[in-house]
Amino acid sequence: MVKVWHAKEAVVKLDLAGNVAVTTAAALDTFFGSTATSVQGSMKDITITEPMSDMEKLDFLGSDGLVMGSFQNAEIEEKPATLAEVSGTLILPGDEVTESLIYSAATSISTTHDRYRAGLATIRKLALLLNLDDGTDAVNFVFDNMIATQKDTKVTGSDGHFEISFTGKCLPSDFFIEFKR
Repeated sequence: MVKVWHAKEAVVKLDLAGNVAVTTAAALDTFFGSTATSVQGSMKDITITEPMSDMEKLDFLGSDGLVMGSFQNAEIEEKPATLAEVSGTLILPGDEVTESLIYSAATSISTTHDRYRAGLATIRKLALLLNLDDGTDAVNFVFDNMIATQKDTKVTGSDGHFEISFTGKCLPSDFFIEFKR
């Protein structure tokens, strides 16, 4: 039977990478504690692109000389693994929730406003957890040292909540998948 995950069984947590230390001492979702995690929200339209290696055929002079037909001499060159990527839409409980994570600290304007600027020299690295758990089966996806490469903020129509469509990428060595036995 195919396992069907329901939206109510999923939790998404986002934090600065420096606040999350991934080790083999415990399950991945335990490193994203409720007090240390800056954002815990709802997410939809999640796409995870796992790191994969590609290859390329290198052709050489001559043929292999097989009796049943010959082929051009060739080898396969393995390419390094691609980046891990996650994209989706995060539904936020209010405004000014992810800005301090993605951008540097805010500049106070008078005593009434906080101002953030994108594109500063400091790029903040994030950690994202997608935890699917129905009490029996569990799957954790973690993107550590992730950099947000796209962020589109929308205030939805009659719903009136903030949605952020984003894409984040990390090195293959900072991507983890974990299944409960």
